[in-house]
Amino acid sequence: MDPDTEQIDDQVVGQRLREARETLGLTQAEVAGALGIPRTSVLAVEAGRRKVTGLELRRLARIYRRPIEWLLGEEPPAVDADDALFHATAALSTDDKAQVLRFAQFLASAGSPSDNDERSAQPRRKRRPPDNSGRG
Repeated sequence: MDPDTEQIDDQVVGQRLREARETLGLTQAEVAGALGIPRTSVLAVEAGRRKVTGLELRRLARIYRRPIEWLLGEEPPAVDADDALFHATAALSTDDKAQVLRFAQFLASAGSPSDNDERSAQPRRKRRPPDNSGRG
């Protein structure tokens, strides 16, 4: 493999690692602590200036809850609703996060949309008036 291709691969891996870390709201220092390496090494890996070892890659995949193939740039990014919600609410105030949580709990208690769709799609049966004729 030529050096230019290796450089591009290292940069792709670094970008994926940074994206995964930021999605989870982790700092480089937190990741470095989990791996037992200096923060500057995490910085260098994310910048594509340092190769990541196989063991580090396996640990990073666990930390970031991503497949190794995705971290290597071999798999398109998966849209994970949990990660998207976490990322979308990360910058909210504590009060706003509490409101989002209450809304999510309300939605969960209301049942799934498919349950509601099935109920509304069924025709309503007419209720008969009570039979007061004594024929019972």
